[in-house]
Amino acid sequence: MSIFTTHPAQADRLITCPVLQVNLLLITGTGIAGFSLLLLHGMHFDAASAITAIATIVLLTPFSIVFQQRGITAFAGLLTGFQCMVAFNVCLSVLTYACTPLAAPLADGWLMRVDEALGIHLPAIVAWAQQHPALYTVLNLAYPSVMFSTLLAMVVLGLNDDRWKLQSFVLHFMISGLLTTLFFCLFPAEGPFAVYDYPARPDQQRFLTHFHGLRNGQFPVVSLTNVEGLITFPSFHTSWALLLAWGFRHHRWLRVPMLLLNLTVVASTLTTGWHYGSDVLGGLLVAALSIAVTEQLRKRIEQ
Repeated sequence: MSIFTTHPAQADRLITCPVLQVNLLLITGTGIAGFSLLLLHGMHFDAASAITAIATIVLLTPFSIVFQQRGITAFAGLLTGFQCMVAFNVCLSVLTYACTPLAAPLADGWLMRVDEALGIHLPAIVAWAQQHPALYTVLNLAYPSVMFSTLLAMVVLGLNDDRWKLQSFVLHFMISGLLTTLFFCLFPAEGPFAVYDYPARPDQQRFLTHFHGLRNGQFPVVSLTNVEGLITFPSFHTSWALLLAWGFRHHRWLRVPMLLLNLTVVASTLTTGWHYGSDVLGGLLVAALSIAVTEQLRKRIEQ
């Protein structure tokens, strides 16, 4: 079926997609939890910083509705999936910042002991990577590539005109984000760059400023223009990369390149000094759990 073919009888497919309904429920719950915690801690949200995100969602809504009405389900699904991702990331950013002031005991001590038991010594890994400049550059470039890979995944999966594939990918991402945030709230960590003998990079230093400012009650305003990734354990970068590789598994020409790229992303979480080895293992388990939950949901719906 061509993605440009009009099928009015299919116009309600996207709206009634059960996975989409679950995604919308998770977005709503994440937003309620995040803003409730902001109020609890006497913090504020810079609404002006969300204008771009809100405008994106609002401006895409008429197009999504028109595509649904005309039965052009591929484009309708692509736009709706993108809107869900934008809304969820706003809510998850607020939730992550709002739960940091709960100030649970730092987990760095036992994370380091787990690494030691596994024979992983992060300073040695970072030093080895820095001794190989070309490889170090490639790994540093790979680390942020998950953003571009996610956009590619949404386009490829969305235009495939399969209501399950894109919305399931979005659901994988949401479950993974919520699980890593939950573990972060219970087991926050400064990160290896704060406890080992190698200097923090500028972006890692910004993380420490935000992390400790929030824990000390000295970070009253959350702005989307000034957010940092605060989660160290489990590694959200690891689970994110693995979910991307999983999302491309059915695409003949992309699955191997995307697998290699995202395995490089996982390796870069260590060589850049961002994560303990135990963070990476935690990210692997989170990715596996999010896939298992989504697949179980799919089986129940298809019965």
